[in-house]
Amino acid sequence: MIAFSRNASTCLNASVFLATLLGAASVIAQDTTHPQAMDLPPAQFERPSPESLQITLDNGLVAYIAEDHRAPLVTLKAFIGVGTGHGAPGEAAALAAALRRGPQAMSDNEFQATLDSMHAEFRVSQHHELTEVFLDVSTKDPRRALALMAQLLSQPAFDGTKTGPQQAKFSGTIDYNYSLVNAVAMFRDQLFSGHVFTRNATAEQAAAANQGVRALHARYVVAKNVTLAMGGDFKRSSAVKETYRAFRGLSADSPPEAESFPALRPAEKRQLILSEAPRIQGWIVIGHELPVVPQEDEAALAVMDYILGAFHLDSRLYRSSRELRGLTNDNSSFLQPGIRGPGSYSFRTYGRPEAVRLLVDNTFEELNKIRETSVSATELFVAKGALVDGIYADRYATGVEATQAYAREWLAVGSHERSASFPARVGAVSAEAVREAAQKYIHPERMIVAVLGPMDKIEIAPAIESEPQLSTWGSPARQ
Repeated sequence: MIAFSRNASTCLNASVFLATLLGAASVIAQDTTHPQAMDLPPAQFERPSPESLQITLDNGLVAYIAEDHRAPLVTLKAFIGVGTGHGAPGEAAALAAALRRGPQAMSDNEFQATLDSMHAEFRVSQHHELTEVFLDVSTKDPRRALALMAQLLSQPAFDGTKTGPQQAKFSGTIDYNYSLVNAVAMFRDQLFSGHVFTRNATAEQAAAANQGVRALHARYVVAKNVTLAMGGDFKRSSAVKETYRAFRGLSADSPPEAESFPALRPAEKRQLILSEAPRIQGWIVIGHELPVVPQEDEAALAVMDYILGAFHLDSRLYRSSRELRGLTNDNSSFLQPGIRGPGSYSFRTYGRPEAVRLLVDNTFEELNKIRETSVSATELFVAKGALVDGIYADRYATGVEATQAYAREWLAVGSHERSASFPARVGAVSAEAVREAAQKYIHPERMIVAVLGPMDKIEIAPAIESEPQLSTWGSPARQ
């Protein structure tokens, strides 16, 4: 029988005491010199040359292929220059559904059996201007995966009723992810209402789309309107050879001219949308349209967004709402630019019912502050370093990430000059340029405020800091 003796207890206490002493010593010895005073050498990151990864097939398809031996996997992603804004109402959605069903030559069961045999992850995502097809398989099957992807793009299953997995837009369960999905959907539905990006097909148009989708596919799913990213545990020379073999049959027809989409008309005033949900907390999305961002504004906007609320746990929004007040676990910004059409700029947070009104008020306070006052030298220093030495470097740190970043950029702009110059452009951003970006791209007076949650509890909760009722932010429209 094992007994816990006094000696064992004494040893444990001694170990804890020693660890405490060592911890205290390490704190005492910690270097607290500010990074700006450390004379640190410049970061040594250098992204892989896109030319070293790029191949161009005879039919015009551009692919980026990189060895990435971190895991026994092969990751393929095809970017297609067609989205919800293209074609007649319902046609783009019909194309996405056809892609999800798999190749026309396979039955639903055969396609699923093929994916299962490769231990594959497969999904199709459709955006306003792009459609993405993702396929991740074990390292034993790169040749089969390439052949399957090529077969799928060339002749998807137009016939059939199966639509494949869909992301739920609404859910009756009390779940953080679906609650946020609901709030974001409320915001986007209002923002893009009536725009070509979000056309809802009538029953008659949907029926016509099932016929028109073939013509849409023939126009847009052609080699010169598709880019391919391939990264994984393989020998690149073999992967290049198999890519040529698999995709040589994809149509070489020229796609339509790249289309520019109409801008969203800015709202004349703020809009407040409220939705009742029997949840234990409220979810908030605040934001408005984002026009197409020209290259000359991109760096300053990125720096401003980082300081305000993007990517990290030391932003102004995060510090103000969580660290100083403890109202939420997160308050972040989401800068989502379009390519040739409008995007969105939104700010998302959540909290218990009594915190919701203060979170809205606090978010608007920070939006106004970054428009009206200059950012500090430290904020500028940290944001520039994080954007270039962190986020930018991470975008190209592995073969999977680098190939996908390059493939998407080539499809969008047809070169890599914009991304190549990004670090230098960020380095040149001044505090005044940050304020100008905030004034140009943040307009608190016309934002949509979407709140989902237990509205009765939110509205009657006593004020924490004399924050106003939600009706201060607009005339409420209830869903």
